[in-house]
Amino acid sequence: RAVVCFSKAVTLQPGQVLLYVSQAEALLQLCDFHSAAGLYRRASFLQPGAFDDRLAFILYMQGQCLFDQGLFLEALQAFSCAAEVKPGCRIYEVKRLACLAALGHHDDCVQLLNDWITECPTSDLYVLRARLHKVQNKTLQCYRDVTLALQLQPACPHAAALLLQLQEASEEARLQAVVRAVRGELREALCLSSVGLQNSPEDARLYLFRYSRSVVEGDGKLLHQLTYEACFWTVGGSRSPR
Repeated sequence: RAVVCFSKAVTLQPGQVLLYVSQAEALLQLCDFHSAAGLYRRASFLQPGAFDDRLAFILYMQGQCLFDQGLFLEALQAFSCAAEVKPGCRIYEVKRLACLAALGHHDDCVQLLNDWITECPTSDLYVLRARLHKVQNKTLQCYRDVTLALQLQPACPHAAALLLQLQEASEEARLQAVVRAVRGELREALCLSSVGLQNSPEDARLYLFRYSRSVVEGDGKLLHQLTYEACFWTVGGSRSPR
C-alpha cells in the first residue's frame, strides 16, 4: 500500500527527491532491489552524488541475491553497476571476480588480479592467482605465484598447502617417468619429466633425469635448453625461462 501511495505522489510531484527515496525504501522492504535501484537512480539524477552509497549497496544486495540463485551473469551485471557507482570499492570488485570465476571466465579473473597485484601485491592475491593458473593447467605460472606469495609471507598456510600439492604432483610425474624410462619408452619419460618440472621447476633430480635421457637420445638442442633452465633456476630466476 505504501508503494502505491508513493508512486501516486511521485506522479504528482516528479521533482521531489524524497518521494523517490521513500518509495525505494518501501520496495526494499519487499526485497525488490531492481525497482529500488531504479528509483535511487532517479533520485541521484536530481541530486548527483547524494545517494551513491545507498545505490551501490542496493545493487550489491541485488547481485548477492542473484548470485545465491546461481544467476551469475545477472549478478555480474549488478556488481559491475555497483562498482561503477562507487569506483575503487574493493568488495564490489571481489564480487565481480567471484562471478567471473563461476562463469568460467578465468582469463578475465587473472586480468583483474593482475591489476590489483600491480597496485598493491599481497600474498593472498598471489595465492588466488596461483589457484586460477592451476585451474587453467598453467602449473609453471602457478608455481611462480606460490613462491612470490611465500616471499611476501613465508608462513602463509594457503601458499604452503598449494606448494605441497605441486610438489606431490611433480614427484608422481617423476616416478612415472622413471617407470617409462625403465621400459625403454624414453620420449614418454621425457614428457612426464616435463610435467614434473612444470610443477616443481627447482627440482634438480628432474633436470638430471632429462639430461641423462637426452644424452641417450642424442638430442643436442634439448641438452642446450636443459643446461639453460638448470642454470636459470639454480640462481633463483623469478620469470619464466625462455
